[in-house]
Amino acid sequence: MKRIVIRVIIVFFFIVSTNNNESLVAAQSTGPAILVKGPVAAMGFPLIYPNAIEVWIGYYRYLDEEVVVSFTRKSVMITEEWENIVCDKLKGQTLENNSFLYKDDSWVILFQFTGEEAINCAFINTFIVRLKYFLRDVSPDSPPLFPAILEIR
Repeated sequence: MKRIVIRVIIVFFFIVSTNNNESLVAAQSTGPAILVKGPVAAMGFPLIYPNAIEVWIGYYRYLDEEVVVSFTRKSVMITEEWENIVCDKLKGQTLENNSFLYKDDSWVILFQFTGEEAINCAFINTFIVRLKYFLRDVSPDSPPLFPAILEIR
């Protein structure tokens, strides 16, 4: 926990202390995504109505927008309104131009981007790689571990 807090502080001071406009632009296009809250247990998987699916929700701050990440180990059935989409190499579905649903063998995750920009594949790919790493040592009965900081490139 101390390491995470120290990393957050270092990243914060790096961004605040950058005075060069070019450096700021570069940092904004590739910068860190920081877990602001979560994962928090909730009932009802977003965009799938009605349902009582147990879900874990995390809130990230990335490029001046909020990204809401919803995770469940339960099966999620989607309607025909969802469209297939490829985000870099990941195949998933989208219901709105700012959401991406990804199904793994034993879990499902939904990314919702709240800014004006559409789906951010760099965020999604980086998050899923880190999540798979964290989940390899976690019991299926335990809450998922969401990465506290993601360096998006």
